[in-house]
Amino acid sequence: MQSTDGVTNCPDCGRQIRVESRYVTWCDQCDWNVDPSPPADHTPAWRLRLEHKLADALYRELERGRIQRPSLDAARVAAYLLSALLLLLPVLALAGTIALLVFYRPLWLSTVLALLTFCLAFLFRPRAHNLPPDAQVVPRDEAPTLYGVLDRIADAVGTQKVAAVVVDAEPNVWFDRIGWRFRPVIGIGLPLWTSLGSQERVAVLAHELGHGRNGDAQHGWVMGAAESILDELQMTFSEQPLDRYRQDLSYTIDSEATSVGFLTQMVNGTVGALVRGYGWLLDRAYLRGSQRAEYLADRKSAEVAGSEAAARALERSLLSETAYRAMERALRFGSDVEPLEAVRRAVNDVPKREIERHIRASRGRETRVDSTHPPTYLRTRLIRARPATSAQVVLGLDESRAVDRELALAARTVLAELRSEL
Repeated sequence: MQSTDGVTNCPDCGRQIRVESRYVTWCDQCDWNVDPSPPADHTPAWRLRLEHKLADALYRELERGRIQRPSLDAARVAAYLLSALLLLLPVLALAGTIALLVFYRPLWLSTVLALLTFCLAFLFRPRAHNLPPDAQVVPRDEAPTLYGVLDRIADAVGTQKVAAVVVDAEPNVWFDRIGWRFRPVIGIGLPLWTSLGSQERVAVLAHELGHGRNGDAQHGWVMGAAESILDELQMTFSEQPLDRYRQDLSYTIDSEATSVGFLTQMVNGTVGALVRGYGWLLDRAYLRGSQRAEYLADRKSAEVAGSEAAARALERSLLSETAYRAMERALRFGSDVEPLEAVRRAVNDVPKREIERHIRASRGRETRVDSTHPPTYLRTRLIRARPATSAQVVLGLDESRAVDRELALAARTVLAELRSEL
């Protein structure tokens, strides 16, 4: 492969391609080396073909405008039914507790058995989503500009106003409903938030609040409670550190003795396999609904922030890991540049060609419907395929800087905690 200063020939198609030492060398004609380290995938070929077909069918339906709003299709109904069956577990355990105390004798034995069933009901009870104790919450009275922007976006989207804003170091922006009152909360991850332009921030916030308006099953009570029960079941019937400790201890005491963990391994291999299979089935039932929810939230984002801003925000999100690494390096090794300023410089220095490579790589990495998010290249294509829309909410540069000042105290706390961890 012959090369000159900044130029080389593609080994597949022979065309000249640019070489930039800081970034991956790839061919924009034949996509050679577009994804130099794809994730390992051991999924059977037949299932990959099926999932590609389902993802493509959903995109075509949206492209033709057949899906305008969330609806109860067969997949979503199946997801709710599977979730409802999980919710029956603690109810049946509690009913068994009452029945044992009322109808079974002798009383001392029924009390012991009832205590066991009550423990099961308590262990597998539904749990509300709660913020972690160390969450950096930004109160409304300390961030009037930020909450004012969020209120305008919520009005434009047509959803409930945000109850709280949380700042963290994760490379994303997220939406959740917290507690049994299901209060909407927005989480702002510093790496992604810092790398976005003013109107792109509006697009990301509108996308997240769009999930609240659509009433996505992922954020509803039924799916959320069922997910908490399923997580507990999977933890209970999978290998835990205590299981390994008991097994190691038995070999230490008597290397020729049968492992005391044999029964645990057998239960994990049978009941645990059933639980994991049920979880896989629930995921498959919900995948179509979750991907459709992302497309619909993208559509709402384009209506509120403008289609081009929404598409650019999605492209910027592909650089979230780059942003996080820049912030981590600044914290770990020290620098004259502030960590968030290092994020801005790292992202702004990325050429358009590298962003295009990330978008093309998303075809191979994210096309499978295993991901709750559709591939980025399809999402941006769908936004730009529709007529360009003007913004309903505009975030000016001065207002955006005011928001950053309001987030500064929480951001310093988050960065200090991350520095101590590193």
